[in-house]
Parts: sequence; C-alpha cells; structure tokens
Amino acid sequence: MTRKKIRLLTLDKSPTPSASKTLFNERQKLRQYLTIWRGEQFELFPQLREHFGAFDPSKPELEPLFLPSSFSQPFRTKYGLDGLAKVEYGLREGRAHDALDDVRTSIKIFNYNLDIKKNIVHGQRPNTRAQDFLRTLAKDKISGADKYRTERTALLALGLPEDDQVLQPLHDDQLWAKDASRPARLGDSRKEDPWFWHVGRPSGLTDGEDKEWDIECTPQ
Repeated sequence: MTRKKIRLLTLDKSPTPSASKTLFNERQKLRQYLTIWRGEQFELFPQLREHFGAFDPSKPELEPLFLPSSFSQPFRTKYGLDGLAKVEYGLREGRAHDALDDVRTSIKIFNYNLDIKKNIVHGQRPNTRAQDFLRTLAKDKISGADKYRTERTALLALGLPEDDQVLQPLHDDQLWAKDASRPARLGDSRKEDPWFWHVGRPSGLTDGEDKEWDIECTPQ
C-alpha cells in the first residue's frame, strides 16, 4: 500500500505542501521497511549480499524486493531459494485467483449499472453522470486484470506452464460476460463467456467457500 500511495502522490506535478509532506513521510516509512527486509534476507541467505547494491534512498519505491520469482531457476537452486520459491508460488496462486474474483465482480457490477443506464436513466445530465460512473467501473475491470497479470507473470517465472488451462492469459478484450438479463439472441448459444468464468475450482475450499465460489463464478 505504501508503494501505491507513493506512486499516486508522485503523479501530482504541483503537489501542495501537505502532499509533499505526506510523500516525504511515506518514503521514509518505505525506507525503513526495505532496510528491515534486506536485513532479514541477508540473515537467511547471506550469499545474496554480493548481488544487492544499496538502494536509492530518494526513491525507495523503485527498489525491487528480489523475491524468488526475480531470479532464474538455476540461480534459485544455486543459492538455496527453491523452498522459498514454492512458498511464493502458493501465495501467488492464491492471489491470482483473488484477482480473478475481483475481475468477475467488477464485470457484474459494470453490467448491472449498464442495464440501469439503458433502462432507467433518462435525460442528458443523468446520462452524462451515469456514463462517467461506467468509465470508473470499466477502470476497475482493468485494475483487477492488471493484478492478475502481475501474479501470473511471477508464476510463469516460478514454473507455471505457459499453456496452463486454469491460469490462462487475460486480455482486456476478454473483460465481459453475456448479459443474462435480456432474452437470448440468435447466435448467443454459440458465444461462450471468457475462460475465467469457467476456470477450475481452487483446491482446499471449505463447504461455505465452495458454495460462494459457485455463486461468484456465475455471470449475471
């Protein structure tokens, strides 16, 4: 969250004194986190010290964390990072499914509000406001997809097959679902929703999570 907040603050070309102070404090906080992080890395894997230089204290948000996914498989094996790579893989896999949940939810919300605009909203000003709101909701779909793509890229570096049928590539033109609120049209039966609406169920779900997964993955 600190990195994201810093990125948002740095987008402001004319920051107020208050924003500049917030940016300074957030960078100071991140520098402290990175110092602790590096110390723990070197304590567990002292042989990595020779590969890490000092990070730029003026822009700590640009410093990579150097997780196992940052390195090649031979490098991970050489420096004893294979076990840690398995841990990161499990965490990334869960985060990838979480991101797909976000994408599905964002699409449902977008479609619901699009139907409202089409069927209920009338007049130029209400339509303009509704259109602005839909643009915001469209950005939410892209944001969820970007999160998923980040996790998948790391998983590929950790050994996920490129042709994996569960965690597939996700493109912006796939961020949709058929509108279940209107009568079926000619050809709809041959038009399938994008792959992530039918993605394989994650393992280890409780009974409650299992039912929730079914509801979540049903386009509406």
